[in-house]
Amino acid sequence: MSNLRAIGRAQDHALSEFRSSDDGALLMRLAQTECLLELAKLSAARIDLNSYAGTVVGIVTQFVPSRFCAIEIEVPDVPPIAARFGKPIAMAELHEHLLTIDECAVGRLTVVPEVVQLTPVAFIATISEQISMSLGSLIEAERLRRQAAIAETIHLVEVLSDLPTSDDLARLVEALASLPNALGASIEVTHIALNGSVALASGAPPLEPLRTVEVPGGSFSVGIRWATAAQPRDNESLDEIVGMLSVALGKADERQRLRDEAETDPLTGIGNRRRAMRALASAIERAEKIDGDLGVVYLDLDHFKRVNDTCGHDVGDRVLISFCQHIATMVRAYDSVNRIGGEEFLIICPGLSEDAGESLALRIVDATAVACADSLPPGWNQTASAGIASFPAAGREPDALLLSADRALYAAKHGGRNQVRRASSADAAVRTA
Repeated sequence: MSNLRAIGRAQDHALSEFRSSDDGALLMRLAQTECLLELAKLSAARIDLNSYAGTVVGIVTQFVPSRFCAIEIEVPDVPPIAARFGKPIAMAELHEHLLTIDECAVGRLTVVPEVVQLTPVAFIATISEQISMSLGSLIEAERLRRQAAIAETIHLVEVLSDLPTSDDLARLVEALASLPNALGASIEVTHIALNGSVALASGAPPLEPLRTVEVPGGSFSVGIRWATAAQPRDNESLDEIVGMLSVALGKADERQRLRDEAETDPLTGIGNRRRAMRALASAIERAEKIDGDLGVVYLDLDHFKRVNDTCGHDVGDRVLISFCQHIATMVRAYDSVNRIGGEEFLIICPGLSEDAGESLALRIVDATAVACADSLPPGWNQTASAGIASFPAAGREPDALLLSADRALYAAKHGGRNQVRRASSADAAVRTA
């Protein structure tokens, strides 16, 4: 034990000599100057207050080897902010300095140095003064950012009235989490315009159950985690948000119904050309993001004009309806089936390769006569032709992909009808027709 004490005394003596030496004093002054310069540069950086606090702790502990370092900031309209390094230690060597703005305390800096002898109390005080000089503008910027979140929230809620998307809701929940006095937010929306449900959160989860409201087309639930017990103005803000969401999602339901009417073929109930082109553009965008396959099948009822001219349009309508029902039994739930012309149909199939697209088209074509037989007079035999194209080989844009499938269909019809052709071999077929 005596040897350990002797070693400890020797180390203390060496540190004392180093500190009092010219080299030691110079190194300490350089480190202190570098620390203050880094803190000064940080004040000009465009970062939020929470990031600033964490970076300050990192800088201080870099230049002041510490067992513990913490910065705490608490001002009105901004949730309490704290950043720490190490575990709290109750020691006489603890340096605690108030952070002030215009002589008003807004927080504190606490440091427990690793080596007390090399850390002058005056230097910690100087660091606190440097931080205090930066806090004024940073706190004001944080307040302005949170005030701007109010306007952003209003804008994003209004956006939801125009057919909401999950991206719109993600931006909204981030804005809610940045409101004055807010630590986080959660929102859940089930709505016809979303084709399902979306649940999103940002920051700390709310302590209270989410407030749920039924709206035309679905429902939504929303909640905010407040930094302190919810104040009257906080509750008023949430009430306003709930009211605006109710109105916006009600309008979205109306817009969705209007769009459905505008994009639905009135005879068959499937999508029309407008919906087909929108669905095709969306499918291409998704396929590009995931580097996935996408197949389209372009179908045409062979000699359909003869049915209308000879049997009448009522019979023709029944054939069209029967053919649509036939297609519906062949495709997957997430494939898009659309009537894009009198007797022309387009199936958009995410994830479908050219081989799989050919297999699907053959099954549809081979069974068309049986599927439409009950809608026709005895002796009539309705057939179909199909052209298939795949993304990206046959085209990267909606118009290009549709044109490739159309050419393949043209090749099938000129090759004798009641058959399937691929876009990859369509040009050769057209030249020999």
